[in-house]
Amino acid sequence: MAKRPKRRLVTERSSDNDKRQLREPVPTTAGLCALAARASYAGSGKHKEQPRAFDLEPAASDADDTFCDGHAGFTPEDMARVPALVERGITAGLIGHNDKQGDPTIIWTVDDDGWIYEGRITTPTQAIYHGYPLLPSDAFAKKVIARYTEYVYTPGNTHLLFSLEQAMERYA
Repeated sequence: MAKRPKRRLVTERSSDNDKRQLREPVPTTAGLCALAARASYAGSGKHKEQPRAFDLEPAASDADDTFCDGHAGFTPEDMARVPALVERGITAGLIGHNDKQGDPTIIWTVDDDGWIYEGRITTPTQAIYHGYPLLPSDAFAKKVIARYTEYVYTPGNTHLLFSLEQAMERYA
């Protein structure tokens, strides 16, 4: 049986995607909270360098895919933090401008270590997303950071300042 070649770690995206835009205006707090309450994450082997470590089946990947474990150092133990990260991104208004069957097709979040993750809709109508890290060379990160900055400096959210500082440094 032929052995599959090891996945390569890309250092920048090969192209930008016009579908990646933040929603304007930012939805109401009530709307964001309702989405955050029902949104969830389901891992994808496509975005893991070592998918079996995450109890996922290997999946075919594209040349410009990024890997949570390979690029961002995300570990299986970090999975316990994912629901809070999904909620953080949504309540910060980090949602895309397009919907599919009532759910945003893209969401973003900022991790405590400054990595920005992009979530793509996996199951519309159920708000289930799979995600992957944005590379430091990804220009879209600056738009995410700008909106996240507004959220962090809102009363009650300044405990997220360290994550913002880390993101600003990582995506400088």
